[in-house]
Amino acid sequence: MDNLVEEAGLREGISEVIATTQPLSGTPNAAPVGILSRGSEYRVRLYRGSKTLSNVRETMRLAANVTRDPMFFVRTLFGNLSPGDFSLFHGFPVLKEANSWVLFRCRLVYEGTDSLLFLLSPLAVAIIRARIYAINRGLNAVIEAAILASRYNIMKSNREREQMMRKMGDYAEIVERCGGRREKEAIRLLIDELQKRANQNRMVSKNLSMLL
Repeated sequence: MDNLVEEAGLREGISEVIATTQPLSGTPNAAPVGILSRGSEYRVRLYRGSKTLSNVRETMRLAANVTRDPMFFVRTLFGNLSPGDFSLFHGFPVLKEANSWVLFRCRLVYEGTDSLLFLLSPLAVAIIRARIYAINRGLNAVIEAAILASRYNIMKSNREREQMMRKMGDYAEIVERCGGRREKEAIRLLIDELQKRANQNRMVSKNLSMLL
């Protein structure tokens, strides 16, 4: 099974994926997470207050969906996907457009103040599109920008947010130079959503549209 997990794209280190989960009864949820792989051991850290953690605590199941579409990372960062984005594997939601996915059983191994750590055991693997891609800096920059944006709400000072905006500008420049159409759409959506949050919080911030 471990060889299949690696073939599905979860290699040593941290793999950025879209986690799909669902409660015992209710709507499927999708969110970006990092799966930590060390040898044949897989772990995920989930944060308190997240729908992903709530669902995992109910079912102890999580599917790691591997995709190269940057829009999934941005869309799931700020909200859920539409029902049409999901398909079902024995009743459990996975991304319809995933290149591959791994369904895991979760076991709680550590409970911290802000997060919980789960050990993951693979139950099923599906490889839908086995494609080889060269590294694209534009895609990588979108992922880094999305990870940075996920910390926006926990930043406590204007200075931290200003530093984040400067980094976001650097990522946007990389996407503009190196990314394709999909990466450019994703970074624009990400910056638009951050602008909305800044306005809602009545924060004095730079005009993010100037970063594009």
